[in-house]
Amino acid sequence: MNYFFQRMVKRQASVSFFLISFVCLRVVVEGEVKFPAPPFNSIKVDSIDTRSMDIFRAQSMKGKYLSSLRKLISAAENRGGPRLRPSTISNIAIKIKTKHAPGLQVSSLLVDALLNILSKRGYQKDQIFLVDRDELSLARAGFSSPRKIDNLYNGYQVVSSRNQNYFNPIWLHDSPMPPTIHDRARFFLQYPQDRLMRIAEERKSYLPSILFLNDVFWINLSVAMDHLSLGIEGASANMTTGAISNYQRFLNKPTLAPATVAEILAIPELWENRLYSIMDLSHYQFANAGQFDAEFLGRESTLLLSENPLSVDRAALSVLNMQRKELGFIERKANELLLFQYAKELGLGDALKAETYDVQ
Repeated sequence: MNYFFQRMVKRQASVSFFLISFVCLRVVVEGEVKFPAPPFNSIKVDSIDTRSMDIFRAQSMKGKYLSSLRKLISAAENRGGPRLRPSTISNIAIKIKTKHAPGLQVSSLLVDALLNILSKRGYQKDQIFLVDRDELSLARAGFSSPRKIDNLYNGYQVVSSRNQNYFNPIWLHDSPMPPTIHDRARFFLQYPQDRLMRIAEERKSYLPSILFLNDVFWINLSVAMDHLSLGIEGASANMTTGAISNYQRFLNKPTLAPATVAEILAIPELWENRLYSIMDLSHYQFANAGQFDAEFLGRESTLLLSENPLSVDRAALSVLNMQRKELGFIERKANELLLFQYAKELGLGDALKAETYDVQ
């Protein structure tokens, strides 16, 4: 039996997280709120992940993903990765990234290739669905239409956070960090007469429980973008800050953003149900952190695949850094990024030691 199906020791994931509680210890110095780095020597990790950190890399011309993706999945499976079979993995959620569509997004051609592979392996359309948080960005990317009653993409269901099954009220991350002014305005409009409810809700970030409850396993399709706080907004961010509610309050915090990403990934129910993370580097953004800017788009005909989203982020970061160095930007060194440090401390593996294998 694949070690993929072994269960890790459970931790309560709904309201309290070791890392965030440390990060959110605020020290006020001359009126400025600062966030010290968490004292990791005081954190006890319940379990260490034993699944592969390996990265598989293949060349893939834009529009011709099928052959390369099939080879990557086969290579990972042959080295002990989870085998995509309906008999053992019955339901698959494909988390796509459309946040910056149409400028930078997961290609529909890559999605089509993955759906083709799964279909050939015996999956029915009701066993697979596409997921992203924002309905409008899904529409901009060509995966759905707000005008349709049933949001389908080539017969496969497309789910956004407007779907009542996307969030579950008992699965949330509670943080004392204040929301952005836009989120605070939204809570005021939602609860105009209930101040206590507004205060309670603005602390909460609801988790995308649709990705990990009810025997659902996830495949993560992402693109890479430079990010000031994370270093790279890629596969790890796609599954965390790219999927939760009330996420804006974390993104521009140099300590809290990577801590939040690592903590949410470390939720056992989410982490155990991962299949593969796939990064498409046919378009990536290497500068102007966190917002789309076509001036800083790079291109490389490469697909990356790993069981661990942090591994593909580290590999993609190397590509971004080559472009940054060539054009005179400061390199975002992986060994200095808190994202990889925090993830290692939480037992999610050491992405800096991941091996890369080229697949022909």
